[in-house]
Amino acid sequence: MSTMKFYKKDQIISSEGEKAKNIFVLVDGQVGIFKENRKISEFSKPGEIFGELSMILNRPRTATIKALTDCNLLAVEGELDELVKLYPDISKKLIKTLAERLANSTD
Repeated sequence: MSTMKFYKKDQIISSEGEKAKNIFVLVDGQVGIFKENRKISEFSKPGEIFGELSMILNRPRTATIKALTDCNLLAVEGELDELVKLYPDISKKLIKTLAERLANSTD
């Protein structure tokens, strides 16, 4: 199931240690990923996916997700198998995103 969600600037979207219930797709705005109050990543391009690691690995969130500006997100909830069946376009984007992050980490 997917739901459009609005977050105000500086609002916490998900906290480190929380159980992952969904992944997020950025519709508009800017989002930061924070580890121990230090920004480690930022998303600002519509269509970017984040929050997927915890959902895929079935682990608690490894970082805090925070709105850097007012933003709209598509929250996609479900198990990985469900997501692949119900949202093939998001699944393809997710695979591409993970491959790009892996490639960037080895460059």
